[in-house]
Amino acid sequence: MSEHFIERMTWQEVSERQAAGVDAVLIPIGTTEQHGPHMPLDTDCLIARSLSERAAALAEGQGVSLLVAPTLNVTLSWYHMQFPGSMRLQTPTFLQVFREVCDSLAHHGFEHLVAVNGHGGNIAALTVAVNHYFEQTGRRVFLVQWWDLAADALAEIEGPMIHAEEAETSLALALGQRVLMEKATRDAWDRGRAVKDAGLPWTSYGQYGMRHAGPKVVVPMDMLRDITPSGVVGDASRASVETGERIVEVLIPRIVQVCREMTGKEES
Repeated sequence: MSEHFIERMTWQEVSERQAAGVDAVLIPIGTTEQHGPHMPLDTDCLIARSLSERAAALAEGQGVSLLVAPTLNVTLSWYHMQFPGSMRLQTPTFLQVFREVCDSLAHHGFEHLVAVNGHGGNIAALTVAVNHYFEQTGRRVFLVQWWDLAADALAEIEGPMIHAEEAETSLALALGQRVLMEKATRDAWDRGRAVKDAGLPWTSYGQYGMRHAGPKVVVPMDMLRDITPSGVVGDASRASVETGERIVEVLIPRIVQVCREMTGKEES
């Protein structure tokens, strides 16, 4: 199997792969932030990188050539900074970093770029980033987010999908992350109640989780330690490898399909 990670290749190897034809480059985007008492701070990075790696491996067997760029591992996590070890960029800095990474890849002739985002706190900024990048450069970057691309597989999970809970912990388990299930906990199950209990403004129409349906109002992120002592928002104790594997099974071929369709390459 070929090497897929650009940072693990020499410049000559990158040149050779380029000459042979690269259909798209995946850009894993995570962050470094607390994930409760049961998962390391690199969880979003590991998820984005692992999904990208598995997609590149599957694509190779289908005649689609994908490379994986270095993971963006410090992004928008200002609302986790009450928890030791969490790190963040300011939003303008993050937008500039994203643009310069895309510019660097385009400079070397990689025209098709797909951002693979593993961090919910990046959603708003990345939506702006890919649209602004197209406005400024005429280059289209697609944005893949696992909770959106696997929405049907996640429908069976009860309760909120917000942070370090059943869905994210299950996915991390399936992708080989170090998970201390004996420390997995349930916290801030009802985010609206937790916010109000903290004496903070809330509305019953507040957007709640990554799969909120129905009437909604977008509210700012909460400083998480104000509403959850553990850092978990949901129920991590319900996570399982089996649930995570079902999510992965749906996700990987869909990421490949996105890349195939982006490049106009017919399925063989």
